[in-house]
Amino acid sequence: MELRETKNVETYTLSSIILNDKNLFGKFAQEAYSVTDYICKDYPNHFEWYWTKEIPRVFNGTGEIIICTINDNIAGVTFLKKDELEKKICTFLVVEKYRRKHVATELLEKAFKYLGTTKPLITIADNKFKMFENIIKKYDWKLTQTLSKGYYNNTSCELVYNGKLSKK
Repeated sequence: MELRETKNVETYTLSSIILNDKNLFGKFAQEAYSVTDYICKDYPNHFEWYWTKEIPRVFNGTGEIIICTINDNIAGVTFLKKDELEKKICTFLVVEKYRRKHVATELLEKAFKYLGTTKPLITIADNKFKMFENIIKKYDWKLTQTLSKGYYNNTSCELVYNGKLSKK
């Protein structure tokens, strides 16, 4: 089943929800974190980063969270950063049962529009490269840097596309 044929598909941005429904904002902010919580094993500081960096970016206009739902279930999320130094996809996730239904394309198209580029900075753990290989090829992203183990965790290197990250 393709996304465009699925009923009740919605895409939300947290910045627009803040303006319209603060209760819905809280619900979606929590759900966006919950579907990404498992990445704490790859990114040990994910919890603190999300609540102290990503959510404040939505409020101050230097970031966005885009959520795609299907039949009121979160199908995918992307967390974005857009400031004078970076146009970055910080987190990108399609929930497993919604993969291969064009959710990734829907999220990326919205992300590109927000960021103003189809070549945003993005890092991908080397052990997850296969999951992203088709996206990398489709959008012709270029590997520009490889960060050694220890940048985010001690188990994987980070592959950087479309730009460079400075050392922490």
